[in-house]
Amino acid sequence: MSDKFSHPRYWGGWLLVSLLKALVLLPYKWQMNIGKSLGALGYKYAKRRKHIAMSNLKACFPEKSLAELEKDCKKSFESIGMSGIETIIAWFMSDKRFNKIKFEDNIHQAFKDRNKNNEQVLILGSHFTCMEMIGRYMGTHYDNFNFVYQKHKNPFFEYIMTSSRERYAKKCLQRKNVMAIVKTLRRGESVWYAPDQDFGNERSIFVPFFNIPCSTLVATPWLSKMGKAPVMPCYYVRKDDLSGYEMHSSAPWEDFPTGNDYDDALRYNIFLEDAIRKHPDQYLWQHRRFKTRAEGEDSIY
Repeated sequence: MSDKFSHPRYWGGWLLVSLLKALVLLPYKWQMNIGKSLGALGYKYAKRRKHIAMSNLKACFPEKSLAELEKDCKKSFESIGMSGIETIIAWFMSDKRFNKIKFEDNIHQAFKDRNKNNEQVLILGSHFTCMEMIGRYMGTHYDNFNFVYQKHKNPFFEYIMTSSRERYAKKCLQRKNVMAIVKTLRRGESVWYAPDQDFGNERSIFVPFFNIPCSTLVATPWLSKMGKAPVMPCYYVRKDDLSGYEMHSSAPWEDFPTGNDYDDALRYNIFLEDAIRKHPDQYLWQHRRFKTRAEGEDSIY
């Protein structure tokens, strides 16, 4: 325990952490079914998040019927519930028990070779709901693996999150500290980050995503250029029978960056859209991905 958080006002937080650590002692499939049930409750009672998720699904899959969209939405909430449990597993489960969970590692051989030779790669992840589990697997099985993350406003939660992740990853790098990310890459270390959220007009341009003008970060080509790192997009999913996880990646992109931010951002959006179409229920639809709108465009929410 950090001395900073030993004050009695944090005792409730530590009690919660202790309860969560006890939860990971349950059998893995029990935990996943608990998460699935919690997600079903969220689908029923989290009205605002359900509205956001349904609005995203309707916009991205106009060809689907309302019944199909409702089914995807419900499964998406169940996936979010399991994601919450997976976060607890990733942060607190013992190595002995975690290593019994099955991971199908389809990460491209070029990344494995570069990792072995201490050569940097900028890994483009995305907000598929099992991302914490994959983060622990990658941090455990590959050297010099770093995360980019969004700093939490609550200092106690920030401490728990970063200290837990840094048990298996080398470093958690704050999203806005771009020079730290560049320096990490130049040291020959790999960096994982997910540029698929709406951060307003901050270093973003409008690029099609599911045929919708979408505020898309243009930091990726800049980081690749400044960090002298090839870019490799990946995605990851939970198996439907809860028998484990699959990780998939392309080869590191050739001719990237091109010098054209629009083309570079579109390349990532196309990769991500293709992955989502294969597994629509496992993507984070509860985020307002289309919050920032091009001039004259109405809000989809």
